Amino acid sequence: MQKQKNLGAEYCLLGIKFGFLQPGTNIFGMRHSHIVHTFLLLTALMTVSCVKDPLETPRFPDTIDNVLIIYSAGQNSLASYLKEDIRDFCKGYLPAGNDPNILLSYQKISSKYTPAPSYLIRYYSYMGRLAADTLLRFPADMKASSAGTLNEVLAYARDNFPSKGYGLLFSSHATGWLPKGYYSDPDHYDDMYGSSTAHVTAGRTQAEPGIDGSVPYIQPERDPSAPPVKSLGEDRIWGNGQALSYQMELSEFDDAIPMHLDYIFFDCCLMGGIEVAYELRDKCNMILFSPAEVIAEGFDYTKMGKRLLGKNGPDLKGVCSDYYEYYSTHPKGGQYRSATVTLVDCMRLEPVADACRTIFNNCRQGLADIVPDEVQQYYTGNCHWFYDLYDIAVKAGTDDTALAELQDAIDGCIIYKAHTDSFLLDNGYGSGFDIRTYSGFSMYLPCNGSPYLDDSYRRLEWNMATGLIM
Repeated sequence: MQKQKNLGAEYCLLGIKFGFLQPGTNIFGMRHSHIVHTFLLLTALMTVSCVKDPLETPRFPDTIDNVLIIYSAGQNSLASYLKEDIRDFCKGYLPAGNDPNILLSYQKISSKYTPAPSYLIRYYSYMGRLAADTLLRFPADMKASSAGTLNEVLAYARDNFPSKGYGLLFSSHATGWLPKGYYSDPDHYDDMYGSSTAHVTAGRTQAEPGIDGSVPYIQPERDPSAPPVKSLGEDRIWGNGQALSYQMELSEFDDAIPMHLDYIFFDCCLMGGIEVAYELRDKCNMILFSPAEVIAEGFDYTKMGKRLLGKNGPDLKGVCSDYYEYYSTHPKGGQYRSATVTLVDCMRLEPVADACRTIFNNCRQGLADIVPDEVQQYYTGNCHWFYDLYDIAVKAGTDDTALAELQDAIDGCIIYKAHTDSFLLDNGYGSGFDIRTYSGFSMYLPCNGSPYLDDSYRRLEWNMATGLIM
């Protein structure tokens, strides 16, 4: 992996109304050595204004209690939304420069298909204004949706901001536990893999991503009248005569995390699966995610600073509540009133695995005989790989005792959950769904899957623990 260029640090004091400094185009202002902040004010023609009065140097905190890393993998169709999310965050509460709570923001945001640089920036409040400190600049050919880049950003935060706790907010496109490339072109992977043993080896090789990790980018068909959604990470770049998509597998994301996190917060689609939570259970204490898609506006970033960087520590339940309240009463109404959200205690997931292992072993035939249309779905269109965990157990014919054990286990690990009555339903196209039951977790339904997905699923830690796919 190509090493990033270290710019030292660059500051600009902005009027709060401007939201945040546009990196790359407006880099100037106040430089500092690693911890000792020495300012030099420069003048430049910009779309924002900087304070020119002499200011005292802000003091770096003596100790750090809480570091939030926002990781925006936005070289894709979400660029404008992710940029607005950062603006909204910075318009709300921000800790001061010497506050023990720190905000770091990694940003690779571009709607173009050409390589774009990315940045790690520290934002904080200084004398009532927004300060933007560009800590690192990464080369344009470094992908945001790369385990190497994610690892480097998190390791830098750990090494340069030693803290009692860390949180990661990951914002981009995502497709849950699915292997890279599958969501946008399932027929290609299923056809190349084949349904018989004779086709498995050759088919699997042909279906794998290219040597550089890319897959052809194919825009999934969606109802054009529906709100856009945040469909793990994605960089879209033109290469070899076609649009390419760079993504991360769930296992790559897991391996990239170099330290234990207090929480991982996914502001992206379809990450609320039991497979995701179980895979990441040893990397964090809590996970906040959505089993269904997330409308492109994302979570309520205007209130997020107070929730995640306040003096009383991160308030993840408050973030969940803000999200649900925002979408359940969305001013645009209709399809915009669509949301699912779950907050999970990862240290209490083992009882869920134990309960499911018993159910899967005892209900093999019942799982095979499930009618998919009768199970609570969390997908739109024909992306039929995300169903309600508890409802799968019910429809498989699980006895009352085992169902009660499963419900107790789910209740024991879920801290908060909420959902609207329907999701993207009022469109006249029939691609949305009602939410009749909500356990808080989605799960793969093998009888409505494929041999290619089954083979990928066998390598997930969830499957190793429960034996859903034999």
